[in-house]
Amino acid sequence: MCVLGMTCLILACAVPNPKIFYPFFVLLFYVLSVLPVLAMKQGILGGETNPKVEFALFLTAGMVLSAFALPIVLAHSHVITWLACNLTILGNLINYLTMFGYAMKGDGMDSIGAPYGGMF
Repeated sequence: MCVLGMTCLILACAVPNPKIFYPFFVLLFYVLSVLPVLAMKQGILGGETNPKVEFALFLTAGMVLSAFALPIVLAHSHVITWLACNLTILGNLINYLTMFGYAMKGDGMDSIGAPYGGMF
């Protein structure tokens, strides 16, 4: 599925105006959005809430929101076309849903007995 999202992102750079590579800046948000959760993954103990984990999730949500906001701001300021903006948002949606699905995927039951595993 991630290949389809990356294809939309490449098309956003190539279809409307060739050699406009500003939609590729969302790749930075793809990398940065998982770093806080990966850093705080070791801090999760049982079912109790941890302020550091909550802050990591807040930073992740901010990065995901920024990945969707960047193409809209670029299209509103006429740096990229609205077609490129729509293709970038579609690619973001596909890629983040793929990342979320992978994060929620687990091997059955985790150590505290929850029916989901992965990152969260």
